[in-house]
Amino acid sequence: MWNKQKKDDLPPRPEPAQTAVPGPAREAIPTSTYPSRRPDEAVTRGAALIGKSLVLTGKISGREDLVVDGRIEGDVELPENKLTVGAGGHVQGGIRAREVVVYGTVHGNMEAVEKVEIKRNARVLGDMRTARPVIEEEAYFKGNIETVRAEAPKVAVQRPPAPEPPVQPSLPNATPAHAEARPGEPRKG
Repeated sequence: MWNKQKKDDLPPRPEPAQTAVPGPAREAIPTSTYPSRRPDEAVTRGAALIGKSLVLTGKISGREDLVVDGRIEGDVELPENKLTVGAGGHVQGGIRAREVVVYGTVHGNMEAVEKVEIKRNARVLGDMRTARPVIEEEAYFKGNIETVRAEAPKVAVQRPPAPEPPVQPSLPNATPAHAEARPGEPRKG
């Protein structure tokens, strides 16, 4: 009586019923301490990133989107992908990509199949060649702009060569009968 605790006096609480759903037995998957890449990771993963403290010198090319927050000294070629130059990013060289978005600084010519966007407070020194140039207010751009049509690649249709008309043989130094005589020359005929 004196050693009883309050919770001993309370009736036991009923546990909530847990319904077990029968399903196929799963085999345990062994895990590794090393990280692994999933095949679908490349699809869901964002763009590649060049960090703020990185400085790369040389040509960069690839087949995935790229975000530059550091410094690149050389050409960048991403013909099928998007290049984003971040606010702290600096590219010194030519750029060729499907789409280019500049928040930072670019010193070089840019060529984009679809669009080049120069955002507010960005600096671009160089020529631009694209289908859709976009320059926001308060952006600095010095260079030439060439707009080109974004056309789907055309499949060349090969036609058979047209038959050439038969060539009539001509006699050397012969004057045709219908030729007019020059003044002072008798008419041949």
